[in-house]
Amino acid sequence: MTLDEIVSAYCAAWNEKDEVARTALLEKSWGDSGVYEDPTSAVPPGRAALHAHIAGFHRAYAGARLVRTSRADQHHGKIHFTWQMMLPDGTVAVDGRDFGELDTTGRIAHIVGFFGPPPAL
Repeated sequence: MTLDEIVSAYCAAWNEKDEVARTALLEKSWGDSGVYEDPTSAVPPGRAALHAHIAGFHRAYAGARLVRTSRADQHHGKIHFTWQMMLPDGTVAVDGRDFGELDTTGRIAHIVGFFGPPPAL
């Protein structure tokens, strides 16, 4: 898979409500011991933990979805891309950026998410 295909599958997993389909998307994109962190959480390693975290996102923000706003860029096994959390009415709840690392299989090994722009000087 290309980097954009991997990141697309990862983002699609955040939007997928069906647990079986979400599992398939994470198997394509998320490494066996992948770690997810953002300003509000640090998820234990592994697909099952991220799967459960995404299910919690759906419960907390019913109907919200993640929309990628950039292609994925990479160098030396590190990646980054931008996204927006879109509410059901089309309102952008937050702009975000994910930085990460790929594992030896090319899947995501680690994501660190940031919400909103960096603080101004």
